[in-house]
Amino acid sequence: MNDHGNARIALHSLGCKLNQAEQQEMAGAFAAAGFMVVGPREPADVFVINTCTVTSEADRKARQWLRSVRRRNPDSLVVAAGCGAERARNMLQPLADVLIHNREKAYMVTRVAEALRERGVMSLNTLSARDPASRNLGRTRSLVKVQEGCETPCAYCVVPLVRGREVSVPAEQVLDTVRDRVVSGSKEIVLTGTRIGAYRDGNTGLLRLVRSVLAMSGNVQLRLSSLQPQELSEELLSLWEDSRMCRHFHLSLQSGSDTVLERMGRGYSVETYLDAVTRIRARVPGAAITTDVIVGFPGETDQEFEVTVRRCEDIGFARMHVFPYSSRPGTRAAHMSDQVSPLLIRQRGRQMEYVGEECRRAYIRSWLGHDVSVVWEGETFPGSGVWEGTTDNYLRVLCRGRLNLHNKLERATIVCSSVEGLWVRRVDEDTGRCEAELEGARY
Repeated sequence: MNDHGNARIALHSLGCKLNQAEQQEMAGAFAAAGFMVVGPREPADVFVINTCTVTSEADRKARQWLRSVRRRNPDSLVVAAGCGAERARNMLQPLADVLIHNREKAYMVTRVAEALRERGVMSLNTLSARDPASRNLGRTRSLVKVQEGCETPCAYCVVPLVRGREVSVPAEQVLDTVRDRVVSGSKEIVLTGTRIGAYRDGNTGLLRLVRSVLAMSGNVQLRLSSLQPQELSEELLSLWEDSRMCRHFHLSLQSGSDTVLERMGRGYSVETYLDAVTRIRARVPGAAITTDVIVGFPGETDQEFEVTVRRCEDIGFARMHVFPYSSRPGTRAAHMSDQVSPLLIRQRGRQMEYVGEECRRAYIRSWLGHDVSVVWEGETFPGSGVWEGTTDNYLRVLCRGRLNLHNKLERATIVCSSVEGLWVRRVDEDTGRCEAELEGARY
């Protein structure tokens, strides 16, 4: 407990941006109920992890985190929430005091408060739940959940099993949340969900929702977390005529082979995907296109894998997230014949990661000397004078500055890349030359 009798609570998330958005919502709800929200490595009375279970590695990380917290904080209340608690309850039960399913997250504050009362912890103060400052807690980039659930399950995916049917957050509630985040100082809003392209509230789809957000959000950037290629209509792409729309599209490819995509049940062809990429680059020049790729899906042949490698090289993604196939109980893929050997999956994963790194470097080279919009998030460590931020086209950048740049949204020029990272010169900084540039560092 802190000096004012408030319980200290630490929150941590694994996995997708939807989990991160929910963590921000939890932080606001706990703060409004009188908790003191602290960092995940600080001492706390309560530790909460919002788990992911999309791969066996995600399950392992959740168990590892819970064991570590328990060792370091034996007297604290430990809570496991989310998809892992939904699917892998038996694995997490011995490691957590409280398990909270996705459907129960709305009652998380109540569940935690009840558990603390059972331990004899004093009652909590009550703050205004409408206080926008308590909801944002200093975030520069706010993730806002607009939807969750999926009704078009892929053969390998457990998300429909743990997130359920598609449910959209009412448009007015989304707009209220965005308004609160903007008032409390957020410089970038990220709309996220399991499948935001499926958003629907009455007559309001994603297109109308984004237009409404842009109409009331002022000088704040807007980013969409992910889309599927078949969802990219010309009307939707026209939104990027507004300079506040971040030049970043996350389109999951998963495989560059039509036969693999068909076995996965992805619902689109390679041709559809390539058409979406072509239209993005025609409408939004220089846009960052990032993706997910699964290697070693059941039955994936050497030829199918090589086709995917060539497709990724040809597209030239700004960033690739490579996922070695992980069999998930309860999915169709878990029962498919011709499972690829773990050794071959690892080999293909390493090769695809090399392709992804080469594509990333090429994308960075293409931006040297060009201007970007940056949200500055903080110093790399206190007192360093080196600030890090995220550009509108989803690059992590650094600059040197004597002033406090935290939560500033401004223009900058990408000047060079060094072993430390990608350096920029702030447009309004006369003397802000990049030291790595002076040394001639380049990719």
